[in-house]
Amino acid sequence: MQTLEEIGSGSSLVLALYGFITVAFGAAVVIHFKKSKATLNLNLCTCMHLLLLFFGLFLSYSYLPQYTGVVFFGLCCYTVFRTIRSNAILSPQGKAVLITGCDLGFGHTLAKRLHSLGFHVFATVLHEDGDGARVLKSFGSDRLMVIQMDVTNWAMVQEVEKKIGKQLENKGELPFGRLSPYSTSKAALELFADILRQEMKPWEVQISIIQPGATKTGQVGNAEVWEQDYGKLVENLSPALLRDYGEEYFAELKQAILTIGPLFRQHVDPVIETIVTALLVQHPKPRYTTEYIVDVLKILYYFLPSFMSDVILNEVFIAHKLLPKGVRSSNISQ
Repeated sequence: MQTLEEIGSGSSLVLALYGFITVAFGAAVVIHFKKSKATLNLNLCTCMHLLLLFFGLFLSYSYLPQYTGVVFFGLCCYTVFRTIRSNAILSPQGKAVLITGCDLGFGHTLAKRLHSLGFHVFATVLHEDGDGARVLKSFGSDRLMVIQMDVTNWAMVQEVEKKIGKQLENKGELPFGRLSPYSTSKAALELFADILRQEMKPWEVQISIIQPGATKTGQVGNAEVWEQDYGKLVENLSPALLRDYGEEYFAELKQAILTIGPLFRQHVDPVIETIVTALLVQHPKPRYTTEYIVDVLKILYYFLPSFMSDVILNEVFIAHKLLPKGVRSSNISQ
């Protein structure tokens, strides 16, 4: 049985350990940022983690066995330190970024945002005489260069690479149903980025995937653009394909997309700020999501039985009441 003197001695030792861990945590943060080129990012995430750390201290000391509490608090400090280090912000000064698709949408807004932060921006556009290019050129800044480039034209891509290389003085190298082409291209890009991230680790090149979710841009969720694209789609369909599906099938798909368009996020700021964060944090995450609905849909897709996820993803979000013309004709003949 412990005496009161032994209990008091044990409590003093535990308090000393708590104090040592707290001082070590503070010293680790100070030393890290003195040695690092990054600065402490006191954003909401960092502040919440610090508040949770104080809560962890209270919980550890008040409710857990003495030495268990010390270990738990030590783990909390280590976790918060890693979070603070990961959220550290690098200076954009002297950094260059190449952005494709700056005619409109995310690319256009991101080019202006990064330029305002001090980045040297190479903004590529498909139409050099378009409205988007003219807006960017109007900045008249030597840190914002507008370059015409078609990403599907390899010769043009190589020419742009050489042009950017000269500017940098050679300091460095540069699945929903019925939407199968769009969905598969996005899925392929995401898988490619995941593999590229692993392959580029030895070169200390960091790759992050940004999942913007349903956001209205110059194209996505834009009724006028969908009307134009729909006309081009119908004109370019082969007679056989148009016969099998029927023009009314595509008209219904267009109407469904136009109907959900107003439900999209109407401004791109959250996506742009997420990209800025990925560019400036010292240790960027492999993947950023700007809408939790994306994570929810992934959980539904991977963990629910296929028949249930098919109904949710294909019948609720992009529902088709009308069957392809060829299927209807076949049903009638039977």
